[in-house]
Amino acid sequence: MIHRDSLYAAASGLLLAAALPNEFIPYGTPLIAPIALIPLFYALLRSRRIRDSIRIGVIFAVISTGLSNYWLANFGEFAVWTIGGPIIGYSLYNSLLFPVLQRIMQPPVRAERIFIAAAAWAGYEFLKSVGFLGYPWGLISYPAGVYLPLIQHVDVTGVWALSFLFAATNLVGAELLYHRERVGRGCGPNEQVKIPSLANESTVHQYDVEIAPLSKGGILQSTGFCLILLTLMLVYGYRSLTRTVPVRAELELVMVQNNTDSWERGNEEPSLLVAQRLSRRGLRELSPVVPDLIVWSETLLRRPYARDRQYYRSFPANDPLVAFIAEAGIPLLTGGPHVERYEEDWLSYNSTLLINPQGELEQNYGKRQLVPFAENIPFWEFKSVRTFFREVVGIYGTWTPGPKITVFEIALQNRHTPLRFATPVCFEDAFSGVARAMVREGAEVLINLTNNSWSQTNSAQTQHFVAAQFRAVEMRTTLIRSSNSGLSTVVDPHGRRVFELPMFEQDYYAGSVTIRQSPRPTIYTRWGDYLAWAFLIVVTAALAVWEFQSKRS
Repeated sequence: MIHRDSLYAAASGLLLAAALPNEFIPYGTPLIAPIALIPLFYALLRSRRIRDSIRIGVIFAVISTGLSNYWLANFGEFAVWTIGGPIIGYSLYNSLLFPVLQRIMQPPVRAERIFIAAAAWAGYEFLKSVGFLGYPWGLISYPAGVYLPLIQHVDVTGVWALSFLFAATNLVGAELLYHRERVGRGCGPNEQVKIPSLANESTVHQYDVEIAPLSKGGILQSTGFCLILLTLMLVYGYRSLTRTVPVRAELELVMVQNNTDSWERGNEEPSLLVAQRLSRRGLRELSPVVPDLIVWSETLLRRPYARDRQYYRSFPANDPLVAFIAEAGIPLLTGGPHVERYEEDWLSYNSTLLINPQGELEQNYGKRQLVPFAENIPFWEFKSVRTFFREVVGIYGTWTPGPKITVFEIALQNRHTPLRFATPVCFEDAFSGVARAMVREGAEVLINLTNNSWSQTNSAQTQHFVAAQFRAVEMRTTLIRSSNSGLSTVVDPHGRRVFELPMFEQDYYAGSVTIRQSPRPTIYTRWGDYLAWAFLIVVTAALAVWEFQSKRS
């Protein structure tokens, strides 16, 4: 027999997947996010034991992750690992988080438990978005990206205030349902009730303590606080949208979306030929204007360009790359491997490469935030680890994390000083810490090179875009996204899409891109994730105080 609370957890998993970008609601909806977790938190309020809370958290993790990240199953022969890894990972995360949330809902002082629990949720979303295992997908704040006035405040708080607000509204809804149920059963507000223990119902003197419902006054006060916070966000948002972010430069750009997956074996040559053909079309369209830069996508080159430049003098056979670059006479920014000698080893980087019109590699950047257990595998130096991943998983090599941030420079025709830009690779533009570090290093614009074609779904690409969209607003800077299949676009400092290429089509953009950036670093650029850390400190302090009080009583 399926436990009712398990169904509630599954319902929230389904609702969260519906709120996030998906195949039916392309960019997600903020209408579902404030209520998506109500069944989940209601189930948690009804739970009595730690193992109940763990079961609820694991069911929610499996349903929400599986439904919103189902496209990970399209990652070729690695599908079982790419979809299974996040599901197992989130199940383990929730096995730790949900007992904490359960404990937060049980202290003697209960009026503030909604906000402590909301802070814990926001802090949890922050922790799962950073570090080696960081995967900033599926945050409860992301559905708000479709409504620009609601996200402008992230230049002050990052996304964490929004995660806090949506978690709090869901907790209020859960508390209201719980209040009606428990008061209907004769349990007064703020009154804990001892009930026979489910662990051993035959023992008369063994009891569990049922979580007491909040009073109507406490629920109304919490509702009022959420409305005030929402109002402040909207007032700030509408006011921000009326402010013009200064222009830094006009970039004449040819950006190619080749819609061919160069990762597929034997597909490098057709991918390059398509990219070169589309680039020529863009150059002809702009003529007589000479563009400043041609941009291709991630890993379009499959061999290290600096080492194998001679190879690219004759490859592709009918249209060699080096000859194409000389013909274009314009710097090319593309993705490909880069290798460097370190003592007795060769280090391989998943890189962006800036190649000058003479065909020489001028600058490169090695991706720093690598996909865990795919691009970067711990203990790879041990033979047993290598054997397992090669023979069981099918991964035969790994990338080395890039040693530093590179700020590229190119000369512009309409500006005396070079344009400085940085290039987050693949899903790095979803990591606020990566984008923030690049802007702090002096980047005036972010140019993301990525390959999402393997996902075969629009929702994978819009989920990636929505996460990246917040980075432009946080730093008040322009973001250019060059994807081999979409979503290729330019995002302005308010999160607006200036233009976009149709997904899963061969296309290009040829024209001017206005580069805008705040003249002064935003609060978020300067201070980073201070709010998320504050939430974690508050939660830790509250749990410590409650634990101390419970031992004294």
